Amino acid sequence: MHRSRRTFLNSMATLPLATGALLTTVRAFAADPYPSRSIKFVVPFAAGSSTDIAARAWAEVVAAQLRPPSVIVENRAGAGGTIGATFVARATPDGYTLLYSTATTWAVSQFVYPDLPYKPTQDLEPIAVTTSVPVFLVVSGNSDIKDFNDLAARVRANPDNYNYGTNGIGANSHITCKLLANRMGSPRLQHVPFKQGSQGVMAEIMAGRLTFAVDPWSVVGGHVQSGRLRALAVVSNARLSVAPEIPTVSELLGQEFNTMTWSGLWGPKGVDQDIVRVLHNAIAAGYEDKQLVKQYENQGTPLMPNMTLDQVRTFMTNEVSRWEKIVQEVDVKI
Repeated sequence: MHRSRRTFLNSMATLPLATGALLTTVRAFAADPYPSRSIKFVVPFAAGSSTDIAARAWAEVVAAQLRPPSVIVENRAGAGGTIGATFVARATPDGYTLLYSTATTWAVSQFVYPDLPYKPTQDLEPIAVTTSVPVFLVVSGNSDIKDFNDLAARVRANPDNYNYGTNGIGANSHITCKLLANRMGSPRLQHVPFKQGSQGVMAEIMAGRLTFAVDPWSVVGGHVQSGRLRALAVVSNARLSVAPEIPTVSELLGQEFNTMTWSGLWGPKGVDQDIVRVLHNAIAAGYEDKQLVKQYENQGTPLMPNMTLDQVRTFMTNEVSRWEKIVQEVDVKI
């Protein structure tokens, strides 16, 4: 006589603890393998932003490695990235809703927003660090400002005549421009935040209604090459191969200036560590794709070092401390 499924499971429960491995195997076969449905990358910034562009490339990498039904990129922009980050932090930690973002939502927002609705280090699970995000300081191609020293002299002498545009209060572009204003000797320079993101800022720069702004090469590069924008400097640890003639801000100031951010992948806290490792390894596989590596170099956002999962966690922890000091210096609060 065949025993019922209930009888079988009851008998399993009475076996010694040594059969725990067998029970684990039974549960593993009962569960759907990961990924068995579509994965969603939530980008907390506008479509067309440098983060959005990078997210779509890495979504393709993960799709090729894991072969889920699809990897969808969903933009949930607003409040300096906190809307999208909060959405992921509150999502079911099953590995199907992930955050692709910059250091802003992990290491910066907690020091800018006193009532941040999520706690990054408590509510998000680090998975991978992907690209560096150097930004270029640009003015209109029709501006009579010829170089960085010229800009610094002008804003220092007549601060009321000049301004800068950013992607929003508390965004990396805001913190970088505010720190630039401080270091150029004009800390009270007018700030003009934009809800439309990079496209709105660059349109106003090219029209001459804003003095300067910062954005990655993936946003400004085409306009620089066409002459609609002029690049004065790059915020990076070193000059970039995509524009080697553009000096770093550190070179021009003669002092360290490092607000370079980076992009990465997170899940909600509580994601199974086996799934975290699967996703981390899928991202790491992208480093073997020479075409992808070259693509990011050409975009002016070179890949960060290929880190182990433990190195990712250490790096992200250290970045929180670094950004806390930067935010304190610029005194940006919402």
